[in-house]
Amino acid sequence: MPALGKANAARIPIVVVDDEVDQVAAAQAGVHTESYVGSDNVEGGRLAGQYLVQASGGKATLAILEGIPGHETGDSRLRGFREAIGRAPGIKIVGSQTANWERDQGFTVFQNMLQAHPELDAVFACNDMMALGAVEAIAAAGRTGKIRVIGFDAVDDARKAIETGAMAASIAQFPSEMGRLAVEAAVKLVHGEKVPADQRTKIGLVTRASLLAERNAASR
Repeated sequence: MPALGKANAARIPIVVVDDEVDQVAAAQAGVHTESYVGSDNVEGGRLAGQYLVQASGGKATLAILEGIPGHETGDSRLRGFREAIGRAPGIKIVGSQTANWERDQGFTVFQNMLQAHPELDAVFACNDMMALGAVEAIAAAGRTGKIRVIGFDAVDDARKAIETGAMAASIAQFPSEMGRLAVEAAVKLVHGEKVPADQRTKIGLVTRASLLAERNAASR
């Protein structure tokens, strides 16, 4: 906020990309931004939750790996996910803890969850790094393929894990689209033009089936 406040004072327009500014903190600091460009993280979390409901038939024993508490991105993803699974009373959350976006913490936290709740058959992680940590904990327990792992970001390692069946799904963002829209907004602002205050980029569900469809389409 102090840096953004200095930009405002210097009359430098601000375009925020990917991580949203906390609106309460911005209001308290008197900070104004011209445009936000990024994914709708609530909708992404909702999409992950809808996938779990559909894939599990509405019945699962679930653990959640949260991002950094108070971080807008993780909180939004979690909010959307919980909203979606809230419509399926057969999905039971037995643990929800932060792993601070980190792969090694994802491993440790989920390993402890798995020891406390051996009946677990699903995990949602608010990013792929934590999801991949959970995948490693599942492998160490000899349960690969028996616990449905859903992540967020669709990074390369997660895509590989989905292809092998170690992960079930991830939510894809489109950073190249964010970059394009952000630069276009900056150019317009420099020239005194108006830009939308909120520019949401698309998201998508990545599964083994969607990856196969992508590969087939690329080979045509």
